[in-house]
Amino acid sequence: MSRAGAKPSLWAPWGKSAGRAIPHPLVCHIVDTAAMASRMFVLVLGPRCRNELEAVFSAVGDAKVWVTLLCGLHDLGKYSPTFQGLNADLAEQRLGEMAAVDVRRVRRKSGLPRLDTPHGLLTALHMKDMLISWGVEARTAERIAVVLGGHHGYFPTGQEFEQARAQVNNHGDERWRAWRDDLVDAVLNALGLPDPCTLPWSQVRLSSAGAVALAGLTTVSDWIASDERNYQSPESESDLVDYLRVAETFADDAVARLDLQPWTPPQDTSFAGLFAAETPRPVQAVVERALRGHTEPTMLVVEAPTGEGKSKAALQAVATLVRDLGLAGAYVGMPTQATSHQMLGEFETMLAHVGDTSAVRLIHSNAKEFLASRVTTPTDVGTDDLDDCDVAAQEWFTRKKSLLSPLGVGTVDQALKGAIRSGHVFVRLAALSNKVVVIDEVHAYDTYMSTLLDRLLMWLGHMGISVLLLSATLPSRRREELTAAWRAGAQNCVPQAVPPLPASTAYPRITLVDSDTSTAEGAEVSALNHDRRASLERVEDQDVVQWALARAVAGQCVAVVHNLVNRAKETSDALAKRIAALPELQRPRLITITGQLAAGHRRAVEADLRAEFGPEGTRSPAIVVGTQVLEQSLDLDFDTMLTDLAPIDALVQRAGRVHRHSREARGVLTLAITGVVETAAGPVFPAYTTNVYAPMVLLRTWALLRHKEELRSPEEVPVLIDAVYGPAEAIECPSGWEQAWGHADERLRRSLDKDKHDARLMYLPLPVATHRLADLTTRPQNPSKTRKSRRR
Repeated sequence: MSRAGAKPSLWAPWGKSAGRAIPHPLVCHIVDTAAMASRMFVLVLGPRCRNELEAVFSAVGDAKVWVTLLCGLHDLGKYSPTFQGLNADLAEQRLGEMAAVDVRRVRRKSGLPRLDTPHGLLTALHMKDMLISWGVEARTAERIAVVLGGHHGYFPTGQEFEQARAQVNNHGDERWRAWRDDLVDAVLNALGLPDPCTLPWSQVRLSSAGAVALAGLTTVSDWIASDERNYQSPESESDLVDYLRVAETFADDAVARLDLQPWTPPQDTSFAGLFAAETPRPVQAVVERALRGHTEPTMLVVEAPTGEGKSKAALQAVATLVRDLGLAGAYVGMPTQATSHQMLGEFETMLAHVGDTSAVRLIHSNAKEFLASRVTTPTDVGTDDLDDCDVAAQEWFTRKKSLLSPLGVGTVDQALKGAIRSGHVFVRLAALSNKVVVIDEVHAYDTYMSTLLDRLLMWLGHMGISVLLLSATLPSRRREELTAAWRAGAQNCVPQAVPPLPASTAYPRITLVDSDTSTAEGAEVSALNHDRRASLERVEDQDVVQWALARAVAGQCVAVVHNLVNRAKETSDALAKRIAALPELQRPRLITITGQLAAGHRRAVEADLRAEFGPEGTRSPAIVVGTQVLEQSLDLDFDTMLTDLAPIDALVQRAGRVHRHSREARGVLTLAITGVVETAAGPVFPAYTTNVYAPMVLLRTWALLRHKEELRSPEEVPVLIDAVYGPAEAIECPSGWEQAWGHADERLRRSLDKDKHDARLMYLPLPVATHRLADLTTRPQNPSKTRKSRRR
């Protein structure tokens, strides 16, 4: 400890004190964090991010050691009168009279709000000046300083720098600056690093991707190092090199508890190797061949009808990319919680086939059985200083820590949050950087979600993150937008500067792009989907119940898909009354499923549906009434289906739930459509349809289908979808519909503009335009707003 009037000892400034018999010295926390960062460097950051940081700092020696040092210095601003004054009595006891005078000057009276400078901002202020003194170019010095000062979630702005510099009483001016410099020198010596002023720091430059990686690494390392189980406070002053050895041991123990070891796929990641009992379907074979020997970050877009095995193709691709690119694992984002449950089962089944006991985390808001696990919850983060954001750290290491897990399956929302300006968004991006990101059903997202997805893809491409996109019904225009977004990030340009994809009318289709090249390859369909013809029927609203009941009584498994929950409930209630009036032996089962069922009830219903209508289902006569959950969420197979009118891609998806597993002795594949009233001025759609889907898309869909007697797959699917979502002239307005067509077109334009505007208010800036890191976190938005409100 310091003598009165003398410079404080290296061990004097405290870093953590609340609830502790022995305060944890600040210098120890700096060393703890550096030791943890040296391990998280490989576990959290992907190859592109690691290579970026190694290339940046190799100019001054051992890049990894310099990176871990910088991570450790994130809390340097705690060596200031304002922070030490949070426990003024302890500070005066440890720092001595010379420092105590300054601490008393800024000591906060109990009960008053804090108006002092946050220690993260003081870290940034000191680091900028210190780095410039080492020879770092001013812009780079500020970028590194902003990264370290932003470890509480928000990058400081230039204005905040100037305000902090003027608050001399808070940072302590030259005397405290010198003491902070002495502390840094001591840590440098303990790590065996040379005098920075003798090194060519002027050659160091840090890109936005490198900055995001460094920020994520710093914050995660700080949070883990702040768990009181992961450090031990020395009872007395000792040699810092000796403490460094202790910190290294504690860091190793912490890593073992975290269970973040990278996933190691089997050496044989062929489809046959991963799914030994199955012969790959044509689409799966093309995916496997396309990725063979591919060693660069990649985007793969797989378009194929329902039932062609896209999910298993994605898992095979994941295993191959993780192995060949040296990644830690994967995150699979599904459109709904139900689809994530299904994909979790497929992932676990694949691992079981190869004898792999690796855990796959389920990651979504209702995955309570996983969120209850709090084995790495920090127990002493921010208890001294509320700016340390204990709530944020607890949130990340309970609800959100799963994104750091090597293997995760959940909803697409968890990934989309990485596109929204918000606190700690850089941690989310860094957590994805060492993974393959899979996004299923990319056609199913509205304009708002799609706009966020495009921005996310730009950042994933920028950070060298491989992406797999899966869809049954993807318009050509949308495929161009998705691939251009990812390639723009990879090339550090705007999407408009990306060359177009090669022309292809094939379906199924596998499109593979990297930063410089793109290819598209067609595939055959399996026998199940070859020459698949769905007979189209029209049913009036008042006849829906009778239509479904007649077919169920005849022994069929019937699906009724409505666009709104209330409509599904009305049909279900009417069917229940009609079924109750039948003789007992003629009564079909009636099952209802919507997205509004309570979680426990819904899981039970889903299990019942899988047992009845899954691949090995018993298939007793029944009527299943549901909403879009039947379109997307479950691998079910019905004999026939009645559906409310919906956009063409949704209708194709719904039809894919009929004769899905077998076509033998099933009769005619029938898709009955209701919810259309024909008039001389054009069709009229009820509110239960127009409240969910854009009337213009419905008009274009109905203009194509109204005279059709069957829907042929796969050959008609891309043609119909490109017509509905293509240019205005792709579908001619039918005679008499002109007024309704014009009004719907204008309404659609306004809606699209609003959705894009709303998303733009949320999302991150373009990677190529991110000159100030503060733009990633200024005007922060709620990261949970990944979707518009739905009434389905």
